[in-house]
Amino acid sequence: MKKISVLSFLILLSFVPAAFAATDAAQEPVMIEQVQVTGSRLAEDIRDVPTPTYVLTREEIQKSGVMNIQEALARIPGVMGLTNGASATYSKGVSIRGLNTEVLLLVDGAPMMNASYGTGSVMGSPFDLRSIQLDLVERIEVVKGASSALYGSNAAGGVINVITRKGTKESGASLKLEGGNVEWFRGSVRGTAYLASVDASVTVGYTRTQEGDVDIRLLPDGTHDRATDFRGNDYTFRFDKGPWSFVGDWGDYESKWDYTNLWMGTLDQNKQENDYSRFLLNYNDGVSAGRIYYQANERKAFDLASSGISEYDDTAWGAAFNRRQELFGMPMVWGVDWRRETSEYTNRDNPWGNDIPYDLTRDGFAPYVEFSVPLGELTFDVGLRYEYWDVDDGDNVSELVPRFSLNWESPGGQLWYFTAGKFFSMPSFYQIFCPTRSMGSPNPNLKPEKGWSYDLGFKDLRARHPWSVGVFYMEMDDRIRYESDPVSWIGQYINLDKYRAWGLEAEITFNLSDAWAYTQGVTLTKAEEKMPGASSWERSSMPRWDLSGRLNYAKGPWSGELFAHYLLDREIRNNANHYDNDNIFILDAAITWTQGRNSIKLACRNIFDKEYVLDSEGYIAQKRRFILSFERVF
Repeated sequence: MKKISVLSFLILLSFVPAAFAATDAAQEPVMIEQVQVTGSRLAEDIRDVPTPTYVLTREEIQKSGVMNIQEALARIPGVMGLTNGASATYSKGVSIRGLNTEVLLLVDGAPMMNASYGTGSVMGSPFDLRSIQLDLVERIEVVKGASSALYGSNAAGGVINVITRKGTKESGASLKLEGGNVEWFRGSVRGTAYLASVDASVTVGYTRTQEGDVDIRLLPDGTHDRATDFRGNDYTFRFDKGPWSFVGDWGDYESKWDYTNLWMGTLDQNKQENDYSRFLLNYNDGVSAGRIYYQANERKAFDLASSGISEYDDTAWGAAFNRRQELFGMPMVWGVDWRRETSEYTNRDNPWGNDIPYDLTRDGFAPYVEFSVPLGELTFDVGLRYEYWDVDDGDNVSELVPRFSLNWESPGGQLWYFTAGKFFSMPSFYQIFCPTRSMGSPNPNLKPEKGWSYDLGFKDLRARHPWSVGVFYMEMDDRIRYESDPVSWIGQYINLDKYRAWGLEAEITFNLSDAWAYTQGVTLTKAEEKMPGASSWERSSMPRWDLSGRLNYAKGPWSGELFAHYLLDREIRNNANHYDNDNIFILDAAITWTQGRNSIKLACRNIFDKEYVLDSEGYIAQKRRFILSFERVF
């Protein structure tokens, strides 16, 4: 991994207080509790955002049986988490409304995206959720629909904002141990020291994860490829004082697996090493907010039989500032974002000898404004963003991205809304350059994906039985997909002619009593693609129906959950392997006992132990897992 120059980092940080001090001195910002709402820079509560929104709290995640962020997100209707194979071996991503590379991940408001993603189970996501530990999470906010006007590229399907735990004004520590079948182990320790003399807190933490042999892919002859070993280390450091916070997270993974090369008919021994780091300096006083961030992801893939040792090194620097104020009596937020992305690819020991290295950079600059206009009992929200990218060895990109929303809150508290937003998504460096020449050729003319998304719905998330329902439609030009020749297997990333999707999304929670609650989610997504020059549409391979039901119990020291996930109307296109399209039904359960500072949880994933094929490559859903965990708070 490339090392950061400590001196240059500290010099850059030294400019931040001066930048914030340059705001209007005649109007000192009032120090209030920090507000951080995904999907709108004007709203002070995510329930008021005029688009489908969901929140996963720390308490909800702790009492569930999920093992990682990907599984937590799959609890949200229409968020597909079964996308990257089984076990901890492969990178973890999600899809929303049939899109995965067009979903934006934020951590504490800062975009955490790579620039070397492609397609498939290993490279089909622009982020890896394995680098975010469950113990770090305070809550997760998910906003569906186009959000490029607020956050820029990649926010076509939706935005995921992981908000991490702040330090407390009380010193303490926690120890958590987990164990389960297939040699699963995870142990974490976290401690906070409150410095009363300076009214600040310092938090440190460490997590160790291990996993043994797990089936990851079903082969045509009924045998399996297997993940044989996984080891992970994650570290965190955090400093909080008033409106300021500094967060550093870093770690490493090592994955091993055996897999059959279906092209060559050989069994390959594969290994992957991942290193990541991210650092964020955040300021938010409720009026002005700013951040400086750095992230780095290094991945080494060892596949000596097919492609040798491939090394991907992605880094990003970014800075942002915004300010809330009024203009002619209208609430408004204005700001500017800057981001520099670099991506480097090298390869050695390739038996084909035809990989081409690259080392590329692009800079993005984006001023934006969001304001709200009252129209009687209606509210008209407008977001405008101008984004410009200066790209190495490619066409520069400039885009004006608007979003409009008309909403009305009824006397009973229901929010009715119609939102229309333009979106765009930059291609990755890997997609443009396609360095593995045994697989494909570069496409320097690869264009950004562009389109519009529309949402119409209403919700009441403050009711005794919170509910939401809505319909959506989106249409995209120039969607990017990898296409290869069926004989030579050589291809490239191309722009499809069109992509479109429409559907229904609904969720309701019945608070049956003080102890019992039931949540039902329903999502229908009909997605289609059309190739250049084609006259007909081809359906997407994503499941069209996503049904989820969650029964929760909480009384005294006991809490429990039964979670059912049903995915149906699937189509897997693979003429060679003839995988079936069985509907997916997975039932999970968890029971937790908490007494004082001690907590014990027993969870079971996929109770019926059913194997499901997820995609055309034969990757499968995780089979039955038992997890027993113990946590002690000091």
